Amino acid sequence: MIPETDVFSPFGMDAFSSNGVIMTAGVNSTDIRVRFGELLRGSNWIIAGELIVLIALCFARVFPFSVQLLLLGFTSLSLWLRGLTWRDVGLRSSMAWWKIALRAVVTAVLIAVIANVLVQPFLDRLISRPVNNSRFDNLHGNLKVLLRWLALVWTIVAFGEEMVFRGYLMNRITDLAGKTRTGWVLALLGSSLIFGLAHGYQGPAGIISTGEVGLLFGILYLVSKRNLWANIVCHGVFDSISLITLYYSRSA
Repeated sequence: MIPETDVFSPFGMDAFSSNGVIMTAGVNSTDIRVRFGELLRGSNWIIAGELIVLIALCFARVFPFSVQLLLLGFTSLSLWLRGLTWRDVGLRSSMAWWKIALRAVVTAVLIAVIANVLVQPFLDRLISRPVNNSRFDNLHGNLKVLLRWLALVWTIVAFGEEMVFRGYLMNRITDLAGKTRTGWVLALLGSSLIFGLAHGYQGPAGIISTGEVGLLFGILYLVSKRNLWANIVCHGVFDSISLITLYYSRSA
């Protein structure tokens, strides 16, 4: 005899009616996404696995800018499965655009001074091998190459790296460490370390200097109440300063 209570599979695929007839309780993609999202949010092992995949993708240099594109695709999928959007991790406007732009430009200049004037000379003395900027060898005096790099910086690089390393990564780390002050400090340090390692092609000095810049970008993200627009503009301005400097330098 079939009991009155419905019996159903974990995903609600099949159910028995009170008269013993098997019925299909149609499950749509939204239901599966919601339940899978709950599983993702509730399992520290899955979150840790996602972080491992993200770190691995930082070294997936299979075609130009493959790292940024693969990371952006992976993190976008992860957010979608959680029922989240990029707006939930900071891609939103919470203040006037001119205030965002002003804060970003001032911060970018400050970071450029700290990185290039204060920290870089110390790194040059500490590490015998300078930052490897060989990928920019054809930039000096070449306006066409400069414009191409600037276009990439203001699209794939500034957007992709800030969305991934600050918007996604810092929030995933706090899912493990807790959304407390200590958790955000660990997220700041961890994301900066991974950001530096992702630029390993620049050599040991490049990893350290990029990690330091990532730390400052992370601080901006927290000070801006986790608003990504300030970071994106700041990143774009900072990289533009670096590219223009290399354009006018004697040797990239």
